[in-house]
Amino acid sequence: MINRTAICLLGFIALAGADAPADRVILTVSGPPIDAQHTGQGGLYEKPEEDPRYPGGGVVAQGWSMLGREDRAADSDREYRAKTCPQGDPPVQGTQAVLAHIVEAARSHKVVIINESHTVTQHRDFSRLVIAALRPHGFTTLAAETFSNVDGEPDPVQTYADLTYVDRRIGDYSREPVFGQMLRDAKALGYQFVAYEEVSEPGAPLPDDWRISIRDRETAQAQNLAAILADLPEDQKLIVHVGYSHASEAISIGADGWEDAWMAARLKRDHGIDPLTIGQTICRGGSDTIGLALMPASEGAPFDLSIDHPLHGFRHGRSDWRFQDGAQAVDIPEPYANASEPLILEAFVDGEPFDAVPVDRVWVEPGEDIKLALKPGRYTVRAVRPVTPPFANPEPPTTP
Repeated sequence: MINRTAICLLGFIALAGADAPADRVILTVSGPPIDAQHTGQGGLYEKPEEDPRYPGGGVVAQGWSMLGREDRAADSDREYRAKTCPQGDPPVQGTQAVLAHIVEAARSHKVVIINESHTVTQHRDFSRLVIAALRPHGFTTLAAETFSNVDGEPDPVQTYADLTYVDRRIGDYSREPVFGQMLRDAKALGYQFVAYEEVSEPGAPLPDDWRISIRDRETAQAQNLAAILADLPEDQKLIVHVGYSHASEAISIGADGWEDAWMAARLKRDHGIDPLTIGQTICRGGSDTIGLALMPASEGAPFDLSIDHPLHGFRHGRSDWRFQDGAQAVDIPEPYANASEPLILEAFVDGEPFDAVPVDRVWVEPGEDIKLALKPGRYTVRAVRPVTPPFANPEPPTTP
């Protein structure tokens, strides 16, 4: 996998043949930069730009987040701006206090549903802590929106279940390194992964009313989760990790009579399964520490518990929380540091294949002061040349 000849030609000296010191990060360069289309997932490495098919900026922000540049995502995404909510009485603040509250609340539930922003990776890191805290209390199975279902074939999450690492092919969001770390920890704790997403008929036309697509998806998800829960032994419980409104237990009826009921609401109403729902996407910036918040009256009561995350800043192009818990700000290795073109740097646990989810990924442009965020250990770093999204160049190239 590692091109040792390329390392020598590029002038990078790796500390081979020795274990990494406990306080050091040791990098091995895999070779010259490669083109995105040679990775098997070229679309991941597109420069995020406004897609006329999906206006509004959310897709751009998610793209920058996948590429490790939440500083750029924050330029257009309101999820990085404060939205204060009332505090409980007495207030519950601090990571350990919040986790203890969640564990106590989960005792009376067979399933816990926790949501995330698909852009703010800090949510995934907190979900990682929740998953770990619930493991000693009967929670054995993890379902996640990212896990792919395949019509008529084994689900990728099952195909790659026995690997020691998290494979990039099990889903989309899970290719992001913080999401990957959440799954790494869950796998190490013995969680079994299951997919629950709706399986659509290939090539089936989309309905004219987009609300029908949402209704059918939420209905199928609730049905699939109910089936998973029915198969679990009595003493085992389920965690479901979702994005945004899938965790909402609220049901509303529009002026035209249309029923707005998301997955968690349908699981409770249609299958008699009351989940503990935890929201991370509404309240933020109420304090400089994590805490529990009460929903503003304008938001209704979509979740049983609402997490209020502190706002975070950025340094070296990265979210500052990434440099906590022992992670170091690591210089981009030569020769990538002096490249004359944009590159996406990825750091893999030494010995794992490039089909593993990397432990870090970051977009770097010439002249930027960007750092990798890595805990002490040995890593293999590769560089990928980005591609331009196809919608940015709609005209076919001219043949010379």
